[in-house]
Amino acid sequence: MTDRLALPARPAPPEPPPFPVLGVIAPVVLAAGLFAVLGTPTVLLLAVFSPVLAVAAVLDGRLQLRRRARRQRAAHEVALDALERELAVRRSAAVAEARRRAPAPAELVADPAAWSGRPPSGELMIGLADLPCPPVVGGAAVDDRERRLLADGAALPDAPLVVPAAATVAVAGPAPLAAAFSRAVAVARLRGAGSAAGATVLPTADGASADLVVEIGPDAGARVVHASGPAAACPVRRFRPALLTEAAHRAAASSGGGADLAELLERPAAGGLAARFLLGPDGPLDVDLVADGPHAVVGGTTGSGKSALLTAWILALAAAHPPERLVLLLVDCKGGAAFDPLVALPHVAGVVTDLDGPAAERAVASLGAELRRRERVLRDAGAGDVASTDLARLVVVVDEYRALVSRAPGLAALFEDLAARGRSLGVHLVLCTQRPAGAIREDVLANSPLRISLRVQDAADSRALVGTDAAARLGRDPVGAAVLLLDRPTPVRVAAVTSAVVTRAVVEAARRHPDAVVPAPWLPPLPAVLPVDRLPAPPAPLVALGRTDLPEEQRQPVLVWDPVRQPRLLVIGDPRSGRSTALALAARGIGSAPVAPDPAALWDRIGVRDEALVVDDLDHLLDRLDDAHRAAAGERLAARLRDPAAAPTVLALRGPSAWTGLPLRPLLGLADETLLLALGLDDHLALGGSRADWTARQPPGRGRCAGALVQLALAAPVAPVPASVALPLPAGPLLLVTARPRQRAERLAAAGRSVIPPDAAPSRLGADDAVVGSPVDWQAAWRALAALRSAAAVLVDGCGPGDLRTLLGVTELVPPVTRPDEVVHVPDEDAPVRVRLP
Repeated sequence: MTDRLALPARPAPPEPPPFPVLGVIAPVVLAAGLFAVLGTPTVLLLAVFSPVLAVAAVLDGRLQLRRRARRQRAAHEVALDALERELAVRRSAAVAEARRRAPAPAELVADPAAWSGRPPSGELMIGLADLPCPPVVGGAAVDDRERRLLADGAALPDAPLVVPAAATVAVAGPAPLAAAFSRAVAVARLRGAGSAAGATVLPTADGASADLVVEIGPDAGARVVHASGPAAACPVRRFRPALLTEAAHRAAASSGGGADLAELLERPAAGGLAARFLLGPDGPLDVDLVADGPHAVVGGTTGSGKSALLTAWILALAAAHPPERLVLLLVDCKGGAAFDPLVALPHVAGVVTDLDGPAAERAVASLGAELRRRERVLRDAGAGDVASTDLARLVVVVDEYRALVSRAPGLAALFEDLAARGRSLGVHLVLCTQRPAGAIREDVLANSPLRISLRVQDAADSRALVGTDAAARLGRDPVGAAVLLLDRPTPVRVAAVTSAVVTRAVVEAARRHPDAVVPAPWLPPLPAVLPVDRLPAPPAPLVALGRTDLPEEQRQPVLVWDPVRQPRLLVIGDPRSGRSTALALAARGIGSAPVAPDPAALWDRIGVRDEALVVDDLDHLLDRLDDAHRAAAGERLAARLRDPAAAPTVLALRGPSAWTGLPLRPLLGLADETLLLALGLDDHLALGGSRADWTARQPPGRGRCAGALVQLALAAPVAPVPASVALPLPAGPLLLVTARPRQRAERLAAAGRSVIPPDAAPSRLGADDAVVGSPVDWQAAWRALAALRSAAAVLVDGCGPGDLRTLLGVTELVPPVTRPDEVVHVPDEDAPVRVRLP
């Protein structure tokens, strides 16, 4: 009942018609006027008839109002009738849906399909009651009928009363009624929790300690005496209890009852890796991964109980074998939390889920290294089987195997290797998936003789797993019904698992093994923060940058850079990815400081090949240069990287999406080592990264080097080399070729210079004279430039290569200028240098 209904609006009482005063006066005035004009007394009768007509009109209006009011009241009653019918339909539908979701125990007996083959509902239907519900009818009630409709819209009559299946129930009352109620609770619990525990029958309700205590009266009515724990939210205090006969209870128990897991864990299996969690035709069955395996495959469609089966199997293994003989690795690839309650088992080395896909793949990939470690232990011990050593057996449980290998196809080959060599090395697989055919390779299936099929949709799936169609016909069997294939297919049922059973089993295992420490078959992931002082110092000249993650070798060696054998290092990443940290580590390692964040400083340092070059934000610095200097800087960098005699070069820059118009791509092939930090997917792929290696979020300093995952150490930044200070202006007269003649002339004039335009330059210049003009001005006065050049210092400012070549014959680029008070002095003999204007 989701859409709210509304009480129909009541008709407003009609306003009585007013007395027509003007209608009475007007005929009197008219009659008087006619009499005055015509002098005929007969016309005075109009004055007599007008009040009569007015009174008649008023009476007729009131009669019409009464009729209209009766029609509106009738329409209102019709609307209330329709509302009442619609409410009855909705309440009936809501009650029917509630009863469908929570069938009465008697209905469960009559139709076992109401619970068989389905996961536990988690609820107990204990009777019928008038239950409150969200109001369906809105509005303000005026009379009793409307108040009754509002009350009916806020309650469901004879609806199922349910409490959580985890609640314990006790009952007191007349013995036959109390026993019948206990039987009903037992059948309800079959559907709610998969077990057959009924209500505890007490002689009196006083002092009962159950979560829900019920007292039944001689009239078969029941009241809730106490509600706490899971049953604390019980919405009513009085209800009509569900009752069940002994015959009906026996029928239900025979078709869907049986022992729950707690009873089997009290008598655990023994031997190899035996576990007791299945019920066969003749009672509990033991499944042994050593004797019946070494590996197992479990299949079943959604909702067939795969997660419950794996949970039961894991708890049964933990109850039968100590942590020093059994280690469990649990992999949940359904994105859920099915294994979370099992984390506290002392046998569990770890639980990984596909919510952290790379971590799950990393953990499974580490199993290859675990196989090699076990091979070394067996070889050193001269043993042919793990049973002859102190090694614990490792059981790898994978829920939804298809999802794991679909995400990382390379792991399929690893599982083939595990399946082939696992028996002697003590590594066992339990692979669970909806449809094993096609998801699990034949080589793995061939080494997995132990197979369990829960309900499947297709007979072909059943035949592929257990050799018979039986698993496709489990739709009407109890919860957890399955077919076990050992020597032959056998119908079995998984012992009922509840959250309470899981909790008790985990607590009991922890109590029995309080000091157990299970070694994980993989190293912990790289830390998000790695202080540099925690890295061992490598021998010179190696430089420690961080750690490398090699899960397939179970190693995390120090990431080192060799500035002698690999002097060219590129660090590429987005802002805040750890570029500056990598630069600081490399700079400290080679005893150099980064270039000042100034394009002019970069230009000056590129050509000094006998000194180390450390540059941060290379792309940003190049972008601040003009086109000619940018292209030349790229060529000079490439030449430096090609020079085997050049000192170490460390360059940090953003990804290719920021390289538009920059000469950076040729540098990629010249680097000896490249660190790829956090980048957008397109940049990551453009630099040769794999889509499988890329993650949208990763901590600063996390990246890839030579294909391996690395984490850079956290180091304090290194202060850059201070930018060089420009020289003062040379003494004597000046010739300035500038793209900003007016501004430069004003500045020189303010400094006391006598500013002269090129076309007015004298043949001889004084010491304070400054001839200032644009390239166009100087081209027009080229004779003056040629005549004065030998006697004055030539300065250029903002001129392109063509202007310099035309005016001064300078073919090489002069140093770039990035500060507003600097220009370039171009001597006749020496190299151009920056000078500072006054």
